[in-house]
Amino acid sequence: MNQDQRGQFSLRLIQKCPVCARDYNGGRIEILSETDQSFLAYMSCGFCSSSIIVRVLTLPHGLVGNAILTDLHGLEVLNFSDVEPVLSNQVLEMHQLVSQDAAFIDKMRNL
Repeated sequence: MNQDQRGQFSLRLIQKCPVCARDYNGGRIEILSETDQSFLAYMSCGFCSSSIIVRVLTLPHGLVGNAILTDLHGLEVLNFSDVEPVLSNQVLEMHQLVSQDAAFIDKMRNL
């Protein structure tokens, strides 16, 4: 089975929308990124408009995949996938900034 066939088979495993249980329309499936061992797909239900992100990996023992329900659009998924991860030190620094200024949240809303 070649790479294209594996991807098509993997997406067929996710046949029904997790929200409304209706069949996915094949035209609403978008491959966002692809490597030799994996691909990232975006699937949107034609009935209820809910969307999932699907990651499928090809491993020596077979295909492994996971899906996440999302409110993002396909382009947003790609934009967030290119962002550097948030480090624990950055979270702690942000917490210290917020703790030192009681009006911090209000100031951020006014930006």
